[in-house]
Amino acid sequence: MSGPLIGRAREFADLAARLELAVGGAAQLVVCAGEAGIGKTRLASELAERARRRGMRTVWARAAELPDVPPFWLCRQIVDLDDLDAVDPVLGRVALFDRFADRLVPADTAVLLVVDDIHWADEPSLLALVHALRRLRDRPIMVCATERAAPGEAAPGWRAIKPKLLAEPNAYTLTLHGLAAAESAAYLRGEAERPIPDPLTARAHEMTAGNPFYLRELGRALRATNSDELTVPATLRAVVAGRTATLSPRAQQFLRAASILGGQFAIAVAARLIDRPALDCLAAVDEAVDAGLLELTDTAGEVRFGHALVRAALLDGLPLRERILLHTKAAHAIEDLYPEATAAHAAALARHYAQAAVVGQREPAVRWARTAGDIAWREAAFEEAVRWYGVALEHAADLAATDRGRLLLARARARLAAGDRHGARADCVAAAGSARAAAAPEVLAESMLVLEPIGDLVWDRDIHDGCAEALRAPELSDALRSRLLARSTEAAVYLGRLTGVEESSRRALALVEDAGDTETLVAALRARQLACTAPEFRQTRVELARRMTETGTAARSPATEMWGRLWTVDSLFEHGRLDAVGAELARLRWCVERTGGPLPRWHLLVAEAAHAQSLGETTEAVRTAERARALAETVAMPAGYGAYRSLLTMVGHHIGHFPQTLELPPAQLRGEVRNRLFTGLGTAFPLAESGRLEEAASVYRGLGPPERWDIPPYFLTVAVAIGAAIAVAVGAREDVEYFADRLAAWRGAHVCVSGGTATYHGPVELWLGKCVAALGDSKEARELFATAVAACEGSGAAGFAVEARCELAGVLLGEGDRDGALAQVRAALPGARARGMSPWVRRLEQLHTAAQERDGLSRREREVARLVAQGLSNREIAAALVLSERTAQNHVQHILTKLGFTKRAQIAAWAQRTGDAE
Repeated sequence: MSGPLIGRAREFADLAARLELAVGGAAQLVVCAGEAGIGKTRLASELAERARRRGMRTVWARAAELPDVPPFWLCRQIVDLDDLDAVDPVLGRVALFDRFADRLVPADTAVLLVVDDIHWADEPSLLALVHALRRLRDRPIMVCATERAAPGEAAPGWRAIKPKLLAEPNAYTLTLHGLAAAESAAYLRGEAERPIPDPLTARAHEMTAGNPFYLRELGRALRATNSDELTVPATLRAVVAGRTATLSPRAQQFLRAASILGGQFAIAVAARLIDRPALDCLAAVDEAVDAGLLELTDTAGEVRFGHALVRAALLDGLPLRERILLHTKAAHAIEDLYPEATAAHAAALARHYAQAAVVGQREPAVRWARTAGDIAWREAAFEEAVRWYGVALEHAADLAATDRGRLLLARARARLAAGDRHGARADCVAAAGSARAAAAPEVLAESMLVLEPIGDLVWDRDIHDGCAEALRAPELSDALRSRLLARSTEAAVYLGRLTGVEESSRRALALVEDAGDTETLVAALRARQLACTAPEFRQTRVELARRMTETGTAARSPATEMWGRLWTVDSLFEHGRLDAVGAELARLRWCVERTGGPLPRWHLLVAEAAHAQSLGETTEAVRTAERARALAETVAMPAGYGAYRSLLTMVGHHIGHFPQTLELPPAQLRGEVRNRLFTGLGTAFPLAESGRLEEAASVYRGLGPPERWDIPPYFLTVAVAIGAAIAVAVGAREDVEYFADRLAAWRGAHVCVSGGTATYHGPVELWLGKCVAALGDSKEARELFATAVAACEGSGAAGFAVEARCELAGVLLGEGDRDGALAQVRAALPGARARGMSPWVRRLEQLHTAAQERDGLSRREREVARLVAQGLSNREIAAALVLSERTAQNHVQHILTKLGFTKRAQIAAWAQRTGDAE
């Protein structure tokens, strides 16, 4: 890497400019791409020197070409991750990624991270890097990665993650090409260390296309021979063969054998491959280092190949038989040399034994590949776990069906954690088949417990039916039977098969009450909560929330406590205790921060959005809901879109509906019966409120008679309330009567989803009042709306308080109580205007105008009444309004007559009461 940088002035200037942007606090990512030997690492080295001179912290990491390194190998080279064993394998990965990001860029430190050969990087490390760059967008960091741009070179992880990295702001690909003719000549002369005639440099440029690696080899040959004879080897193997030909036979043998060990290797292991003591091989190592074929490393006893091309050429020259023999020797050497630390070398042992398994010794390959998968799972490197379990399965032909089933389930869990739901499902199906073949009921039961219901009809049906099959085995433990009952209950609720779920959830909880098994108890409590989401179980849910919270606290499990806190938030919404929701959200946030993972963060964001919406903080509600939707999209969460659309609909109910809520969702999101109900109501409601009544009626009637709707219990109060509002708008009187009967049973409650509140809809009395008013019972409607006003103002539901006052004003005006109507209007208008509730502002202003017109006073007479209320005489009124005193006196007499009063004091009292005195 020494000597001047030749032929890269433009590229280096580009990198240097981006380095300055990074120092200024705008994170940068540059991928330097090009063919092997083109000079990517040399350019990155020059950039690192510039960064050091700028006072930046410079970190280098090199991806391993072979997959036999510990999980998060790239990350481990960058920061200290020795505390990986403290990470929860499922819930803690985001927390791990956060830890990586925070350690990558300490406070008040500018950082250059160089990632060499990123195309070979392990996928978990790449995911951590994506997370870090997103978290550090406004921090002083630049990532410069080198990528060999050649077909077939990239590992699967890089192919999957590269688009995500390059989609980041300030991400850029810098493609390096061969040097120009003049630059090639300068490079060749520098390597040859003597003058070279122009015709010779021109021919060298033509033969190498300006590739610095080949030019360097030519220069070395010219320097060694001191002649002008120019020959370029036809292949890379010939290049390396020419370099190694000058070494001793023992050094050549050492390098050939070491090529199977990877880019960096232990000298002691390589010595075992040629059956020599490590001490005897040191001379061979020195030879290779002097020839530039090997490099010393910072790790004691280890060296690495000077270029990946060197190792690749040496390995390519090994016949198959010799390779297999060397892999077997390598595995035995690692086991002998590291007897106390074999788990740390599990990945290397798995690779070597797998390569050697072609001769029939499969058991060690299966054993070590599974061990490597288990280690990757524990350290949250799920993609690596999937790969190693896959290696084990490739060599598992001799495994018993039960063992193969358990191995499939291990991979299924890893696939699920990595976001591959369909792959996980396929493994569970295969594991169930193995269990049936082996008559292994426990494995069959476990195969039904890996996957959770997600709201997909086929998926959830398979889980439900599989649990029923597994439960028929008589020899299951109470704990396993409890978990199956719990999972079956969850699937049944999602499927709408509600008959029996209360009993099955009760049995699941009873089986584990005194067992001391926290994991199974949590599963039973979750199933019980889902089975008891109907309105009549409100108090049961309060108790379940308390138990789950206490269970999590006792077990010191933030993940378990989190569910208790979520259920508590739901219960507080149902009871209209919005003031207490804020405090509980703070406790929930503490749990989520310590739990990590996209699902907990999504639940928190949804609850925070609902709370903001309930308080009338519409801008914050929408902003938070958009964050939740984006998070849901990254992990393909089916519920994410529905929660977001529901929030937009209720925000639009108060400030005006969003265009996307006036159209039915995409077809793939409304194909099932319950989804058609959700999306139908969610579309007809804003259509009706936007005055598009024919369209609203068409969608609404397409759902069928309300009494036949298949409504999940957790959605019951919302479906009935929204259905009632639509029925009132489209004039479906019989439906209004039906909805009124349903709502009347829930007086005192508040309308919201009881199994994960995404929106708050106010007190039941508000929606029941709409029905009763439409049915013509103004007295009952007045009482209901007055109750709703008190409930909303008492809980802080500002938007719904405006709505309730507006509805009450309409009823009062209809009864002829103009003063009462105007009082409600004047109380509601300031809040409506302050919160941007334009539809309700318009309604309130219309009510205000209508109420004023009904008392018969003209605009001038109202002005006079206001001045009378202020105590002005007729003469003073005339002066204020530029009238004659006689005209002012006539106005006062007209006011007395129209209002049925006899004294000026009565006018003053009326003006004060109606607000006209202001």
